[in-house]
This record gives sequence, structure tokens and C-alpha cells, in this order.
Amino acid sequence: MGLVYQIIKWTLLVLLLVTSAFWRKGGWLLNVLVVAGAAFTAIGALFKIEHWAFADVLMLSGAALLAGSYGWWYRAKLQRRLLDHVKLAWVLATCAVVVAFVFHAFIKPVAGLAEVLFWTMALLYIYQRWIQRPNQVAS
Repeated sequence: MGLVYQIIKWTLLVLLLVTSAFWRKGGWLLNVLVVAGAAFTAIGALFKIEHWAFADVLMLSGAALLAGSYGWWYRAKLQRRLLDHVKLAWVLATCAVVVAFVFHAFIKPVAGLAEVLFWTMALLYIYQRWIQRPNQVAS
């Protein structure tokens, strides 16, 4: 059950990322900042597993870079929908999980909040993309 759950979760996340306007309209600088933030966070996590120096610095700087760059994108976006607000909340909660992981405070509640926000975002995306019918324009 755990493997199927993770496969579904990562598939939805990749689908959200690939079809997002963030990559098409965000510009190269914003894309580089987000990828660099994710890379710093992932490398910091590997450093943490190996108990190497600078793990916390890498993880915190990566989370700050991710939160800052996505916040920048969110602020620059002219039309915001409910899905945009939920995405921002999920990104911030995920970055809060990284901070909680570094400082070992409130890791379970923050991780639970991030999980709830992820599934809210994923289900809202599925509903808006495939289930909801567009409004019929009266002729």
C-alpha cells in the first residue's frame, strides 16, 4: 500500500509541475531559482543522512530559495485562483517541514499539514482540469 501511495503522489506532483504555467511563463531566472532551491534542499538532505557538515545550511537555504522564488511568482501573477492559493500554502508548508526537520520541532504536525495541503492541491487540480465542465457561454 505504501509504494502505490508514493507512486500516485509523485505522479500527481510531476503532472502538476509539467502542466503548470510556472514553467512556461515564469522565465528562465525563476525556473533556475526553483531548481536550485530544490537541489540545495535535496543535497542538504543527503548531507544530513551522511552526517556531513553544512547539511542544515544547505537545507535551510534551499527551502528559503524555494519559498522566496515561488512567492515571487505568486505575487507577480495577475489572476489568482483557489488552486494558486493552495499551491502557495503547500510550498510554504513544505518549506516549514524542512525547517522543522532541521530544528526537530513540531515535525509531525507540520508534515501532516503539508500532506493535507498536497492532497487538497492535487484533488483540486484534478477537479479543475478534468472533471469540472466549463461554463456554457450564452449566445
